[in-house]
Amino acid sequence: MSAGGRRRRRGGHKAASLMGDPLDLFLDAITNALGVIMFILLMVVLFGRASDAPQSPAEQVTEATEVERLESQVRELQAKVDALPPRGDPELAARWKAAMERLPAMEQEVAALKSARRRDEQDALAAEARLANDRKTIERMTTELASVQQATRAPTGFVRISRFQQDPRKAVILAVADGRVSRIRATKETKSISAPTAGTPITDQASADAAVRSLLAEFQPSTHRVELLVWEGSFMQAKLAENAIEDLRFDSNPIPVRAGTALEPGAGGVQ
Repeated sequence: MSAGGRRRRRGGHKAASLMGDPLDLFLDAITNALGVIMFILLMVVLFGRASDAPQSPAEQVTEATEVERLESQVRELQAKVDALPPRGDPELAARWKAAMERLPAMEQEVAALKSARRRDEQDALAAEARLANDRKTIERMTTELASVQQATRAPTGFVRISRFQQDPRKAVILAVADGRVSRIRATKETKSISAPTAGTPITDQASADAAVRSLLAEFQPSTHRVELLVWEGSFMQAKLAENAIEDLRFDSNPIPVRAGTALEPGAGGVQ
C-alpha cells in the first residue's frame, strides 16, 4: 500500500474518534440529569413520609382543645349576631325617633336645673352671711341684756341693811360665794370684806346643815347672831345655809353683795 493510502486511513480514524466525543458528552449529561431527578424524587418521598407521621396524643389533645375553643367563639359571635335586631326594624326606628324628639326638651330641663342650682347656691351663701350677721347681733344683744339684768339686780353700792343695829349680841359673819360657805373674822383693822376663795361646798340641804353646824359649833344663839353675806351667783346655796341657821335657832341677817365687789364694814352694815 502506498504512503498516501496510509495517510488517508489515519485521518479517517481520527475523524471517527472526534465524532464519538459528542455522544459521550450527551450520555454524561443524560446520566447527570437522571441522577438529579432521582435525588429530587428521593427527597420528596422522605419529606412526604415525615409530614405523614402520626401526631402524639398530647398534640392531638391540644389541637382538639384549640378547635373546640374556636368553635365556641364562633357560636358566641353567631348568637350575638342573631340577637341584633334586623335592619330597618320599625319598632327600633320608632323608639329612636321618640328619643331624639325628647332630647331637646331634656336638654332644656337640664339647663333649667343647672340654673336653679346656681341660684340655690347663691341663696345659700347669702343666707349664711345673714345668719352670721344675726349671730353677731344676738351675741351683742345677749351681752347688753346680761349687763342690764345685772344692773337691775345688783345694787349700785354696798348694801348696808341690818336689823340688829341695837342688838347687844356679837356678830358671826358667814359668807357664801361660788357655792361654798365659810366664816369671816372681821377686826377693827378690816377695811373691806371680799368674796372668800375657800369654804365648804353646799350641794344640798344635808351638806348645808353639816357645814353651818361646824362653823357655829362654838357659838350660842343667846350670845351671837349671824350676818350672812351672799355674793351674786350663790343665792340658792345661801337659802340652804339660811335654813340650817334657823334650824340651829340663830337669828340671821342675809346681805346680798354684787359679784366682783367687796363689802365695807361699818354702821348700818356688818357690825
